[in-house]
Amino acid sequence: RLSNVYCSNINIPMKLFALGLLATVPGITSFSFYSSTITSSPLSPVSFVNKLVNNLNGDTKPSNPKTLTPVSLQPSTTTKTKPSQPALHTPPTTIRRPIVAGNWKLNPTTREEALTLLNGLASSSSSTCDVVIFPPLPYLFLALEILKDTSIQIGAQNAGIYEKGAYTGEIAPSMLSSSGISHVLLGHSERRTIFGETDVNINQRLQKCLEEEELTVVLCVGETLEEYEAGLLTSVVDTQLRKGLAGVSKESLMKDRIVVAYEPVWAIGTGLVATPQQAQDAHVAIRRTLESVYDAGVAQAVRIQYGGSVSPESVGDLMDMPDIDGALVGGASLISDSFGKIIQGASPGGAATITTTAPVPPVVTVDPSTFHHEPLSTFAIPNLKPKG
Repeated sequence: RLSNVYCSNINIPMKLFALGLLATVPGITSFSFYSSTITSSPLSPVSFVNKLVNNLNGDTKPSNPKTLTPVSLQPSTTTKTKPSQPALHTPPTTIRRPIVAGNWKLNPTTREEALTLLNGLASSSSSTCDVVIFPPLPYLFLALEILKDTSIQIGAQNAGIYEKGAYTGEIAPSMLSSSGISHVLLGHSERRTIFGETDVNINQRLQKCLEEEELTVVLCVGETLEEYEAGLLTSVVDTQLRKGLAGVSKESLMKDRIVVAYEPVWAIGTGLVATPQQAQDAHVAIRRTLESVYDAGVAQAVRIQYGGSVSPESVGDLMDMPDIDGALVGGASLISDSFGKIIQGASPGGAATITTTAPVPPVVTVDPSTFHHEPLSTFAIPNLKPKG
């Protein structure tokens, strides 16, 4: 047992030698393997090792062998299981309401175009899905006025870290909140790469937004193509989350004050879309980080959107994934008909009850004589299929 706990990465001869030495330590008179295979008087190192080797070779059978549960090699086909297999925990049944957000970015170019788009969106609200749009600053009050009788909420694309003072061009979260704005988008990859915003700076903005009780933050995270191909997706997202949420209380997350948006940078505006399983894997990684930083309850409560060239054609398959709770939409949000179809695709049956215990998958019997591992070269990056 000591060998297994402290020497899990040491080869068998070294383990045997270490156990043999333990057999000579004063006060140790017996060892127990399985159901007490070795229970004799003190052994010399040589005798101990010989007896242990005989045991491992099957000369002595355990009296009460343990039966291991077979592991299925089939992928899970469960739907809306939180989190996806393999599960790290089994928290209570969770309900996460879908959320679809439209990021207009620096569009459209004129007020007249914005009016046309807003009037078209007025009929796109949903009773089973939260809908938010993020127009540019000059169109915020126009959106508030036109959509005031709908369930569509209005968000700002950024906010500053100052409340007032000599900071020309800055926007305080309190200004947004007191004007009827409900959401703020922070950490978008374009803000990170083009304008040099850092995780620390984004965290400062987030903390300031949380001081306004009416504001909800959509925190964006995601990796570049180079980071993805280097296998750094989990590391990048983990770092962005830990730094972005530094100092944020569990209560803020449990109160739905923060929504996480996973946007692979290589899929933004390129027409490429992560496969549903790729997106699902990334969302599971996000929940694991949340569980590590907070707990299982937080990991299950936080809503996570997928963003990156989401379209009416792709949203259905993405929403079928158990850990994807909505979409952050770019270009398609500038066409009212397309955005309306995405809203419909994200909430076909309303807010579904999400169970956390998946059915046990069927057991697959593997023939040891035919099973083999592929060489490592099989999984080299050049041999993998292109994304999209």
